[in-house]
Amino acid sequence: MPRYSIRKNRIRQGYLDGFDIDERTGDLVLNRDSLYHCIFLRGIDGIETGAQWGRISFKAVSDGEAVVCVYAAAVNFESFEYNGEYIGLDEYFTNKEINSQDKLLLLKRMGAKRFVGSSDVLLYELEGQYLYVAIEVTGEGGMVISKLFVDSTGDNFMDTFPEIYIERNSFFHRYMSIYSSIYNDFEDEIDHLPDMLNLDTCPVELLVEYASWMGIDLKGGYLSEKVIRSIVKEAYSLNKMKGTRAAMERILKIILEDDSIVIEHNLVRSWLKKENAQLPPGFKPKSIYDVTVLIKGQLSEDLRHQLVYILRQFVPARTRLNIAQMDEHVIIDSNSYLDINAKLPEQTDAILDKGTSLDGTIVLS
Repeated sequence: MPRYSIRKNRIRQGYLDGFDIDERTGDLVLNRDSLYHCIFLRGIDGIETGAQWGRISFKAVSDGEAVVCVYAAAVNFESFEYNGEYIGLDEYFTNKEINSQDKLLLLKRMGAKRFVGSSDVLLYELEGQYLYVAIEVTGEGGMVISKLFVDSTGDNFMDTFPEIYIERNSFFHRYMSIYSSIYNDFEDEIDHLPDMLNLDTCPVELLVEYASWMGIDLKGGYLSEKVIRSIVKEAYSLNKMKGTRAAMERILKIILEDDSIVIEHNLVRSWLKKENAQLPPGFKPKSIYDVTVLIKGQLSEDLRHQLVYILRQFVPARTRLNIAQMDEHVIIDSNSYLDINAKLPEQTDAILDKGTSLDGTIVLS
């Protein structure tokens, strides 16, 4: 049974009004800044005149009360008369200068069927070589549309029954299409099982599970998807370096996207004895099992806890981990003086509303 998969390339050839394409997954993401949301696809060629169409299915996930409407029309022509001249249907539906309401009006004149609130619809009433589809979203909340498919016949089992039962769009035909839909969905999931093992495309939940297979616990939800994917991709090499300074430095680089300084107190003690040197005031080497990490800037409390939690999975046994966060600039008051390393931050104007609080870096003039 011919099945058309509507992926990024086919979607880009269409027209998006109030939708964006997720470049990694190819999903359609509703743009909340837009007041109207509709998708128009270029015509899908059924090869022969009077082709019969079966089913449109997709996955629509909304975080509010958004409602999806599907418009579908099948015709045997590719162009029509518009403003005194002939224009291709594909050209019309993808023209950015023509508003979406006029495009929907043309679809209705072409005999389009409208399906409200359903992401799995049967097209048994439609016959025509070219199928034109539009998806409109109304209501409140966001929505993500994925796994968009068009089946040309819609069922797998009707031909296995005696001819007396084979009547298109009959009750029995529509009833059997339920099992065909389930079968097709299972078949599609099986075909895409390799994608579930692809670290670039699999869901984040699976990445956390894959990390656990390698002995790395990434639960908690404090890390970004980008960081989690990077750690899982490098899990093998990180495990080979486990218990070393190199492993800690690499994890810090992945999570913070900046270089950090790892100080092993045992090496500091050895260096002091060998060089007969002095440490800066305020820094005192502790036990030989202590390690101090110097980080530029301030971390959120959640990220700091998660960073410590991950680092402890890679430090040597009995190691005591300390993290020091360093501001790029110092704050001086009226009792301070400028030394050669001091820096005055640039003063900028700001407007404070009722929801703004003053911290130690804000000066009211």
